[in-house]
Amino acid sequence: METKVHSDPEVYHAEGAQCANCGTPLQGPWCHHCGQEVHDPFKRFRGAVGETLENVFHFDARLSRTLIPLFLRPGFLTREYIAGRRVRYVAPLRLMFFLAILAFLAIQLSVEITPPRLNFNVQQAFAQMPNTASVERLRARLDGQLARSLVQPDLPAWSRALLLKQKEKIDRAAQGRLTQLGQQPVHAPARALPAHSRASPASSSTVTGLPHVDKGPHGWLSDHLLQGFQEDFSSANAARRVMYAVLHQLPLTMLVLMPLFALLLKLFFPRRLYMEHLLVALHSHAFVFLDLILIVILGQLASWSAPVGPLATALGWMSVAAGWWIPIYLLLMQKRVYQQRWPVAAVSYLGIGVLYIVMLSAALAIVLGISVWH
Repeated sequence: METKVHSDPEVYHAEGAQCANCGTPLQGPWCHHCGQEVHDPFKRFRGAVGETLENVFHFDARLSRTLIPLFLRPGFLTREYIAGRRVRYVAPLRLMFFLAILAFLAIQLSVEITPPRLNFNVQQAFAQMPNTASVERLRARLDGQLARSLVQPDLPAWSRALLLKQKEKIDRAAQGRLTQLGQQPVHAPARALPAHSRASPASSSTVTGLPHVDKGPHGWLSDHLLQGFQEDFSSANAARRVMYAVLHQLPLTMLVLMPLFALLLKLFFPRRLYMEHLLVALHSHAFVFLDLILIVILGQLASWSAPVGPLATALGWMSVAAGWWIPIYLLLMQKRVYQQRWPVAAVSYLGIGVLYIVMLSAALAIVLGISVWH
Protein backbone atom coordinates (compact mmCIF):
# COMPACT_ATOMS: atom_id res chain seq x y z
CA MET A 1 0.00 0.00 0.00
CA GLU A 2 1.32 3.41 -0.97
CA THR A 3 2.16 5.67 1.95
CA LYS A 4 1.30 9.35 1.83
CA VAL A 5 3.08 12.28 3.41
CA HIS A 6 0.59 14.86 4.65
CA SER A 7 1.03 18.36 6.04
CA ASP A 8 -2.67 19.04 6.53
CA PRO A 9 -3.64 18.76 10.23
CA GLU A 10 -7.09 17.52 9.21
CA VAL A 11 -5.70 14.28 7.68
CA TYR A 12 -2.92 13.36 10.13
CA HIS A 13 -4.93 10.29 11.12
CA ALA A 14 -5.24 9.04 7.54
CA GLU A 15 -3.96 5.56 6.94
CA GLY A 16 -0.25 5.57 6.16
CA ALA A 17 0.19 9.33 6.71
CA GLN A 18 3.77 10.26 7.51
CA CYS A 19 5.58 13.28 8.91
CA ALA A 20 6.77 15.55 6.10
CA ASN A 21 10.06 16.12 7.94
CA CYS A 22 11.26 12.66 9.03
CA GLY A 23 8.79 10.22 7.47
CA THR A 24 7.62 8.79 10.81
CA PRO A 25 4.00 7.51 10.78
CA LEU A 26 1.77 10.14 12.36
CA GLN A 27 -0.31 9.48 15.44
CA GLY A 28 -1.53 13.00 16.06
CA PRO A 29 -1.09 16.65 15.03
CA TRP A 30 2.55 16.55 16.20
CA CYS A 31 5.25 14.10 15.14
CA HIS A 32 6.27 12.07 18.18
CA HIS A 33 9.73 11.48 16.70
CA CYS A 34 10.99 14.92 15.60
CA GLY A 35 8.34 17.17 17.19
CA GLN A 36 7.30 18.97 14.01
CA GLU A 37 3.71 20.16 13.86
CA VAL A 38 1.52 18.93 11.02
CA HIS A 39 1.23 22.38 9.52
CA ASP A 40 0.96 23.68 5.97
CA PRO A 41 2.61 27.11 5.61
CA PHE A 42 1.12 27.51 2.12
CA LYS A 43 -2.51 26.97 3.01
CA ARG A 44 -5.20 29.48 2.12
CA PHE A 45 -4.98 33.01 3.51
CA ARG A 46 -8.21 32.62 5.47
CA GLY A 47 -6.84 29.59 7.29
CA ALA A 48 -3.55 31.36 8.08
CA VAL A 49 -5.38 34.36 9.55
CA GLY A 50 -7.61 32.07 11.58
CA GLU A 51 -4.62 30.21 13.00
CA THR A 52 -2.88 33.45 13.91
CA LEU A 53 -5.94 34.75 15.73
CA GLU A 54 -6.34 31.43 17.50
CA ASN A 55 -2.74 31.56 18.74
CA VAL A 56 -3.11 35.15 19.90
CA PHE A 57 -6.33 34.53 21.81
CA HIS A 58 -4.96 31.29 23.19
CA PHE A 59 -1.98 33.23 24.58
CA ASP A 60 -4.34 35.87 25.96
CA ALA A 61 -6.38 33.17 27.66
CA ARG A 62 -3.28 31.66 29.27
CA LEU A 63 -2.09 35.15 30.23
CA SER A 64 -5.35 35.95 32.04
CA ARG A 65 -5.27 32.57 33.79
CA THR A 66 -1.70 33.37 34.85
CA LEU A 67 -1.84 37.03 35.92
CA ILE A 68 -4.80 36.75 38.29
CA PRO A 69 -3.31 34.01 40.52
CA LEU A 70 0.14 35.55 40.13
CA PHE A 71 -1.12 38.75 41.76
CA LEU A 72 -3.69 37.42 44.21
CA ARG A 73 -2.47 33.94 45.22
CA PRO A 74 1.11 33.97 46.54
CA GLY A 75 3.00 30.80 45.63
CA PHE A 76 0.12 29.24 43.70
CA LEU A 77 1.76 29.25 40.26
CA THR A 78 5.05 27.96 41.63
CA ARG A 79 3.35 25.04 43.37
CA GLU A 80 1.35 24.29 40.23
CA TYR A 81 4.54 24.10 38.16
CA ILE A 82 6.32 21.94 40.70
CA ALA A 83 3.30 19.59 40.71
CA GLY A 84 3.48 19.33 36.92
CA ARG A 85 0.34 21.32 36.08
CA ARG A 86 1.84 23.75 33.56
CA VAL A 87 -0.10 23.78 30.30
CA ARG A 88 -2.72 26.29 31.49
CA TYR A 89 -0.18 28.98 32.37
CA VAL A 90 2.42 31.14 30.63
CA ALA A 91 5.95 29.78 31.00
CA PRO A 92 7.77 31.44 33.93
CA LEU A 93 10.71 32.83 31.93
CA ARG A 94 8.45 34.24 29.21
CA LEU A 95 6.11 35.67 31.84
CA MET A 96 8.93 37.37 33.73
CA PHE A 97 10.42 38.94 30.58
CA PHE A 98 6.99 40.05 29.35
CA LEU A 99 6.15 41.80 32.63
CA ALA A 100 9.68 43.19 32.99
CA ILE A 101 9.50 44.89 29.60
CA LEU A 102 6.06 46.32 30.40
CA ALA A 103 7.26 47.55 33.81
CA PHE A 104 10.34 49.26 32.37
CA LEU A 105 8.24 50.91 29.66
CA ALA A 106 5.62 52.04 32.18
CA ILE A 107 8.22 53.53 34.52
CA GLN A 108 10.06 55.26 31.68
CA LEU A 109 6.84 56.70 30.25
CA SER A 110 5.89 57.86 33.73
CA VAL A 111 9.22 59.62 34.06
CA GLU A 112 8.79 61.18 30.61
CA ILE A 113 5.26 62.52 31.03
CA THR A 114 5.45 63.55 34.69
CA PRO A 115 7.38 66.79 35.14
CA PRO A 116 9.26 67.38 38.38
CA ARG A 117 7.18 69.14 40.99
CA LEU A 118 9.14 72.24 41.88
CA ASN A 119 8.64 73.89 45.24
CA PHE A 120 9.49 77.29 43.80
CA ASN A 121 6.31 79.38 43.45
CA VAL A 122 6.99 81.89 40.67
CA GLN A 123 3.71 83.75 41.13
CA GLN A 124 4.33 84.22 44.85
CA ALA A 125 7.94 85.28 44.28
CA PHE A 126 7.00 88.10 41.92
CA ALA A 127 4.09 89.14 44.15
CA GLN A 128 6.68 90.02 46.84
CA MET A 129 8.51 92.45 44.56
CA PRO A 130 7.70 96.04 45.67
CA ASN A 131 8.40 97.91 42.43
CA THR A 132 9.10 97.65 38.72
CA ALA A 133 12.88 97.60 39.07
CA SER A 134 12.83 94.67 41.51
CA VAL A 135 10.46 92.74 39.22
CA GLU A 136 12.84 93.20 36.28
CA ARG A 137 15.87 92.25 38.35
CA LEU A 138 14.24 89.03 39.53
CA ARG A 139 13.08 88.15 36.03
CA ALA A 140 16.56 88.81 34.64
CA ARG A 141 18.24 86.63 37.22
CA LEU A 142 15.77 83.77 36.77
CA ASP A 143 16.20 83.96 33.01
CA GLY A 144 19.94 83.78 33.56
CA GLN A 145 19.55 80.60 35.60
CA LEU A 146 17.42 79.07 32.86
CA ALA A 147 20.02 80.00 30.25
CA ARG A 148 22.76 78.30 32.24
CA SER A 149 20.64 75.16 32.53
CA LEU A 150 19.89 75.07 28.81
CA VAL A 151 23.57 74.94 27.80
CA GLN A 152 24.08 71.57 29.46
CA PRO A 153 25.36 69.16 26.77
CA ASP A 154 23.33 66.15 27.92
CA LEU A 155 20.06 67.98 28.51
CA PRO A 156 17.19 65.66 27.48
CA ALA A 157 14.23 66.88 25.46
CA TRP A 158 11.79 66.61 28.37
CA SER A 159 14.03 68.81 30.54
CA ARG A 160 14.42 71.44 27.82
CA ALA A 161 10.66 71.58 27.37
CA LEU A 162 10.21 71.91 31.14
CA LEU A 163 12.68 74.80 31.28
CA LEU A 164 10.91 76.63 28.45
CA LYS A 165 7.56 76.16 30.17
CA GLN A 166 9.06 77.50 33.37
CA LYS A 167 10.26 80.55 31.46
CA GLU A 168 6.73 81.16 30.20
CA LYS A 169 5.51 81.06 33.80
CA ILE A 170 8.20 83.56 34.79
CA ASP A 171 7.18 85.95 31.99
CA ARG A 172 3.48 85.70 32.84
CA ALA A 173 4.12 86.22 36.55
CA ALA A 174 6.43 89.19 35.92
CA GLN A 175 4.03 90.86 33.51
CA GLY A 176 1.13 90.26 35.89
CA ARG A 177 3.01 91.93 38.73
CA LEU A 178 3.96 94.86 36.50
CA THR A 179 0.31 95.27 35.57
CA GLN A 180 -0.63 95.29 39.26
CA LEU A 181 1.96 97.99 39.89
CA GLY A 182 0.48 100.00 37.01
CA GLN A 183 3.88 100.44 35.40
CA GLN A 184 5.77 99.32 32.34
CA PRO A 185 9.16 97.57 32.39
CA VAL A 186 12.11 99.87 32.86
CA HIS A 187 13.67 98.17 29.84
CA ALA A 188 12.30 95.90 27.15
CA PRO A 189 14.67 92.96 26.79
CA ALA A 190 14.02 90.31 24.17
CA ARG A 191 11.85 87.75 25.84
CA ALA A 192 13.36 84.82 23.95
CA LEU A 193 16.17 83.08 25.77
CA PRO A 194 19.61 84.40 24.77
CA ALA A 195 21.49 82.81 21.93
CA HIS A 196 24.11 81.74 24.48
CA SER A 197 21.66 79.11 25.70
CA ARG A 198 22.45 77.18 22.54
CA ALA A 199 26.15 77.76 22.83
CA SER A 200 28.79 75.12 23.19
CA PRO A 201 29.20 73.36 26.53
CA ALA A 202 32.53 75.07 27.08
CA SER A 203 30.83 78.43 27.50
CA SER A 204 28.26 77.21 30.02
CA SER A 205 30.37 78.11 33.01
CA THR A 206 30.90 81.72 32.04
CA VAL A 207 27.87 82.77 30.04
CA THR A 208 24.77 83.87 31.91
CA GLY A 209 22.95 85.21 28.88
CA LEU A 210 22.15 88.47 30.63
CA PRO A 211 23.96 91.70 31.42
CA HIS A 212 24.84 92.55 34.99
CA VAL A 213 21.96 94.20 36.82
CA ASP A 214 22.30 96.06 40.06
CA LYS A 215 20.47 94.17 42.78
CA GLY A 216 19.10 97.22 44.53
CA PRO A 217 17.82 97.38 48.11
CA HIS A 218 15.78 94.19 47.74
CA GLY A 219 18.59 92.11 46.25
CA TRP A 220 18.68 89.82 49.30
CA LEU A 221 15.13 88.73 48.51
CA SER A 222 16.03 87.95 44.90
CA ASP A 223 19.04 85.96 46.11
CA HIS A 224 16.85 83.89 48.42
CA LEU A 225 14.27 83.20 45.73
CA LEU A 226 16.88 82.40 43.12
CA GLN A 227 18.60 79.94 45.46
CA GLY A 228 15.35 78.07 45.98
CA PHE A 229 14.68 78.06 42.25
CA GLN A 230 18.15 76.69 41.48
CA GLU A 231 17.97 74.01 44.19
CA ASP A 232 14.62 72.80 42.88
CA PHE A 233 15.92 72.43 39.34
CA SER A 234 19.14 70.80 40.48
CA SER A 235 17.39 68.20 42.63
CA ALA A 236 14.77 67.46 39.95
CA ASN A 237 17.35 67.05 37.19
CA ALA A 238 19.60 64.93 39.41
CA ALA A 239 16.71 62.61 40.28
CA ARG A 240 15.75 62.25 36.62
CA ARG A 241 19.33 61.48 35.58
CA VAL A 242 19.63 58.80 38.24
CA MET A 243 16.30 57.31 37.14
CA TYR A 244 17.35 57.20 33.50
CA ALA A 245 20.70 55.64 34.38
CA VAL A 246 19.00 52.92 36.42
CA LEU A 247 16.36 52.21 33.77
CA HIS A 248 18.99 51.98 31.06
CA GLN A 249 20.95 49.25 32.83
CA LEU A 250 18.22 47.58 34.89
CA PRO A 251 17.24 44.81 32.43
CA LEU A 252 20.78 43.47 32.35
CA THR A 253 21.01 43.84 36.11
CA MET A 254 17.88 41.73 36.62
CA LEU A 255 19.26 39.02 34.33
CA VAL A 256 22.32 38.77 36.56
CA LEU A 257 20.34 38.94 39.82
CA MET A 258 17.87 36.22 38.89
CA PRO A 259 20.25 33.22 39.15
CA LEU A 260 22.01 34.85 42.11
CA PHE A 261 18.72 35.14 43.97
CA ALA A 262 18.00 31.48 43.21
CA LEU A 263 21.44 30.62 44.59
CA LEU A 264 20.63 32.63 47.72
CA LEU A 265 17.44 30.59 48.16
CA LYS A 266 19.48 27.42 47.70
CA LEU A 267 21.67 28.44 50.64
CA PHE A 268 18.61 28.82 52.89
CA PHE A 269 16.78 25.76 51.56
CA PRO A 270 19.49 23.28 50.52
CA ARG A 271 17.18 20.27 50.25
CA ARG A 272 15.31 21.72 47.28
CA LEU A 273 16.61 21.55 43.72
CA TYR A 274 18.22 24.67 42.28
CA MET A 275 15.69 24.75 39.42
CA GLU A 276 12.87 24.98 41.96
CA HIS A 277 14.55 28.01 43.49
CA LEU A 278 14.97 29.51 40.03
CA LEU A 279 11.26 29.00 39.47
CA VAL A 280 10.55 30.85 42.74
CA ALA A 281 12.86 33.66 41.61
CA LEU A 282 11.12 33.98 38.24
CA HIS A 283 7.62 34.04 39.69
CA SER A 284 8.50 36.42 42.54
CA HIS A 285 10.16 38.90 40.18
CA ALA A 286 7.28 38.58 37.73
CA PHE A 287 4.90 39.51 40.54
CA VAL A 288 7.04 42.50 41.54
CA PHE A 289 7.03 43.77 37.95
CA LEU A 290 3.26 43.32 37.73
CA ASP A 291 2.77 45.20 40.99
CA LEU A 292 5.08 48.01 39.81
CA ILE A 293 2.96 48.40 36.67
CA LEU A 294 -0.13 48.76 38.87
CA ILE A 295 1.62 51.29 41.11
CA VAL A 296 2.66 53.40 38.12
CA ILE A 297 -0.85 53.34 36.67
CA LEU A 298 -2.43 54.30 40.00
CA GLY A 299 0.14 57.05 40.50
CA GLN A 300 -0.56 58.55 37.08
CA LEU A 301 -4.31 58.37 37.62
CA ALA A 302 -3.92 60.08 41.00
CA SER A 303 -1.81 62.82 39.40
CA TRP A 304 -4.30 63.41 36.57
CA SER A 305 -7.26 63.41 38.96
CA ALA A 306 -5.66 65.93 41.33
CA PRO A 307 -8.48 68.49 40.73
CA VAL A 308 -10.91 65.88 42.10
CA GLY A 309 -9.60 65.69 45.65
CA PRO A 310 -11.38 62.58 47.01
CA LEU A 311 -10.64 60.52 43.90
CA ALA A 312 -6.96 61.47 43.92
CA THR A 313 -6.75 60.61 47.63
CA ALA A 314 -8.37 57.21 47.07
CA LEU A 315 -6.03 56.41 44.18
CA GLY A 316 -3.06 57.49 46.27
CA TRP A 317 -4.03 55.13 49.08
CA MET A 318 -4.53 52.32 46.57
CA SER A 319 -1.01 52.95 45.27
CA VAL A 320 0.36 52.80 48.82
CA ALA A 321 -1.53 49.55 49.44
CA ALA A 322 -0.08 48.07 46.24
CA GLY A 323 3.38 48.98 47.47
CA TRP A 324 2.85 47.27 50.84
CA TRP A 325 1.47 44.19 49.07
CA ILE A 326 4.95 43.40 47.73
CA PRO A 327 6.65 42.43 51.04
CA ILE A 328 3.49 40.75 52.35
CA TYR A 329 3.08 38.73 49.14
CA LEU A 330 6.71 37.59 49.09
CA LEU A 331 6.50 36.42 52.72
CA LEU A 332 3.33 34.43 52.04
CA MET A 333 4.84 33.00 48.86
CA GLN A 334 7.96 31.79 50.66
CA LYS A 335 5.93 30.25 53.48
CA ARG A 336 3.62 28.36 51.11
CA VAL A 337 6.19 27.16 48.60
CA TYR A 338 8.70 25.95 51.20
CA GLN A 339 5.97 24.88 53.68
CA GLN A 340 7.42 26.63 56.71
CA ARG A 341 5.99 27.50 60.06
CA TRP A 342 5.51 31.17 60.79
CA PRO A 343 8.50 31.73 63.15
CA VAL A 344 10.90 29.96 60.78
CA ALA A 345 9.39 31.68 57.75
CA ALA A 346 9.72 35.13 59.35
CA VAL A 347 13.37 34.64 60.34
CA SER A 348 14.44 33.20 56.99
CA TYR A 349 12.44 35.87 55.15
CA LEU A 350 14.28 38.64 56.99
CA GLY A 351 17.64 37.00 56.27
CA ILE A 352 16.90 36.52 52.59
CA GLY A 353 15.50 40.05 52.35
CA VAL A 354 18.55 41.70 53.90
CA LEU A 355 20.98 39.77 51.72
CA TYR A 356 18.95 40.45 48.60
CA ILE A 357 18.80 44.18 49.37
CA VAL A 358 22.59 44.16 49.73
CA MET A 359 22.91 42.36 46.37
CA LEU A 360 20.47 44.74 44.70
CA SER A 361 22.18 47.82 46.16
CA ALA A 362 25.57 46.60 45.00
CA ALA A 363 24.19 45.89 41.53
CA LEU A 364 22.58 49.33 41.27
CA ALA A 365 25.79 50.98 42.47
CA ILE A 366 27.69 49.16 39.73
CA VAL A 367 25.02 50.21 37.23
CA LEU A 368 25.30 53.86 38.21
CA GLY A 369 29.08 53.63 38.12
CA ILE A 370 28.96 52.23 34.59
CA SER A 371 26.53 54.97 33.54
CA VAL A 372 28.76 57.71 34.96
CA TRP A 373 31.82 56.15 33.34
CA HIS A 374 30.16 56.14 29.93
